[in-house]
Amino acid sequence: MSTEDTRKCSSCGYDLRGIDTTSLCPECGADPENIPSNSGSSMLSEGIMGVIESTIAVQGLAAVPDIRNRAKYWMRIAGLLVVGFVFLQFLVTFALIPIGLYRFVLFGTSLFWPTVVIGIMPANVDYSMPQVYRYLRKVVPPSQWCWAIGYALWCVFHLPTEAGTIGGNMKYFWPLLLLHAVAGAGLVGLIFWLHDLALRMELDLAAKRCTIVAIAMATWGVIVFVSPWKQFAANGGGGFQTALYWFYIIVLMLPWYWVLIMFAQALFEFASDSVWSLKYESDLEGRQERIREKREAMDKKNEGRR
Repeated sequence: MSTEDTRKCSSCGYDLRGIDTTSLCPECGADPENIPSNSGSSMLSEGIMGVIESTIAVQGLAAVPDIRNRAKYWMRIAGLLVVGFVFLQFLVTFALIPIGLYRFVLFGTSLFWPTVVIGIMPANVDYSMPQVYRYLRKVVPPSQWCWAIGYALWCVFHLPTEAGTIGGNMKYFWPLLLLHAVAGAGLVGLIFWLHDLALRMELDLAAKRCTIVAIAMATWGVIVFVSPWKQFAANGGGGFQTALYWFYIIVLMLPWYWVLIMFAQALFEFASDSVWSLKYESDLEGRQERIREKREAMDKKNEGRR
């Protein structure tokens, strides 16, 4: 029995309207009877995505617009910046570069980072997200300028007044501490926003990674920021100093590197999914026409042999 209801293949998205409900998908051969439903029995298997989609928070939201071209570039750039930050922290942790150079490179990066944040938070997804995330999208990009503003204030007002502060712990300069706290809160908000976007795009692994990263940054990241691990790396020394140095590396920094790498992986997953999806869509364009042409060519070839 055929139907005129809107039906799409769960495997390839082919329009099944007008096709017998017991027939296989003519595009990919999938069985339409196995198309997953939103029933309660399947909700457990769908995990977090199923639960979120069944709540009032996302009912009535618009479908996610096509942001693949934007995501494949900006998400990749953001992921590369995170990887670069991990590498930079690794160098300063093992005293391979001076702390001053580390901070000035971060200052330069912080001037570009807000633009990247705007790139990965397009405004046209607002109506596809719950209300709280629409507010986050407006608040988060301006908050990321606090990284650069904090470093600028530190350079102008703190460095010239106290000798040696370029290598000191910046938590003692309260304006920078306050500004970076605002920027850090904005960064956590960004990752929660990416988590919900990943759920809406059915990127469950990226969503789980974003959840872990957001919680870790709001807790572990604060400890990393206020702890004097860079001073122990720069000062070296022996005995108690050396023991504390390796304590910070093993207990504090190695898990922190893992959190940052997980964040980069989530961003790269957004980018790679967009690239793959666009390529798949491009390959589908004109596919039926190419199949028809091949069949005609084969029929002509067979006729010529007769």
